[in-house]
Amino acid sequence: MYFDNNASTPTDPEINKLFQQVNSNLEIGNPHSAEHQHGWNASRLIEESQEIVADFINALPEEVYFTSGATESNNWAIIGTGLAAQKAKSDRNEIIVSAIEHKCVLNAAHFLEEFHGFIVKEAPVTADGIVDLDALKNLISDKTLLVSIMAVNNEIGTVQPIKDVGQICRQNGSVFHVDGAQGAYSNIDIIENNIDMLSLSGHKIYAPKGIGVLFISEDLSPKPISLMHGGDQQNGMRAGTLSPALCRSMAMAFEILKENKDSEIGHLKSLRGQFLNGLKNKNIGFKVNGNIDHRHPGNLNIQILGVDAKTLITRLQPNAAISTGSACNAGMIKSSYVLEALGLSNDQIESSVRIGFGRFNGKDEVERALNQIIEIIQNVKEPLALSA
Repeated sequence: MYFDNNASTPTDPEINKLFQQVNSNLEIGNPHSAEHQHGWNASRLIEESQEIVADFINALPEEVYFTSGATESNNWAIIGTGLAAQKAKSDRNEIIVSAIEHKCVLNAAHFLEEFHGFIVKEAPVTADGIVDLDALKNLISDKTLLVSIMAVNNEIGTVQPIKDVGQICRQNGSVFHVDGAQGAYSNIDIIENNIDMLSLSGHKIYAPKGIGVLFISEDLSPKPISLMHGGDQQNGMRAGTLSPALCRSMAMAFEILKENKDSEIGHLKSLRGQFLNGLKNKNIGFKVNGNIDHRHPGNLNIQILGVDAKTLITRLQPNAAISTGSACNAGMIKSSYVLEALGLSNDQIESSVRIGFGRFNGKDEVERALNQIIEIIQNVKEPLALSA
């Protein structure tokens, strides 16, 4: 049973079918071959995919650039903007990120700090995992080049106030970048939220791994310098041959989301509620990490009081997949910096697990996983009184 959908979603069968059809079509060539029908067919698929993604985020098709995933998109947005500013001899040399950004955002910012002399500032979050807007207002200045705040946190699922952040950036003349990898269920309208750049990831929305998007506003000047060098693909902004099958698959993921977004949000919230009620009914002590109301509908990050999270996860194998947090921190002997930013103690962090409900999970499956988890909890400690 798979409940780690915040790490990666399984490819939707309909999307997988489309991917196979496009990939096996002998009439589809290199989308950048402009001299024959095979290339034209492939190019039309890329253009169609741009139009679909652009429609979802309220952008123009020519503002949509395909990448290998959100990590590349985030690096391009942050490092590319820093390099562009230096080339333009801008006196803005500060970058603001939140304390709970994804590692690729934090590390991209610190790359500019280490090798290009930028100053990186971290905006704190409140105890419920929301960016502190008052602190952000105090940090931002006429030296701030770029602010990067995620739409939705990947570990605790909290939805960030990107519209408010966008307004603050616009008033200050700072570039606003949003990591929207987890944000497809929230509002990521680039106009409404004053977003200059937006990163998206295919494998977080039931498309295959290896495909992402960076939206770059036509109004942004200077635009981020390319980090990929080679040909003049994608208007000379990103070199490399695009996969029509991957691009169209990601576009289809947004088509499905647009059609089913509201019902899917209801489905995911229902599964999460079922799980929490199951713990309450068995008098299992737990505490939810992060704001439960402003949250990704399928995300649940909770402390199971008195239980070591790693022990619980190990004993669940191979029957159910949950995690302690971001897959990008795997192998690191270090507690979650996201949970630390909320002010949690080491004991609280070590008892915390992330459960990611997804499109293909059902109530019967949740009930089976819940029963197994409760059995393990009761075997490793005496039941505790309900805490939250």
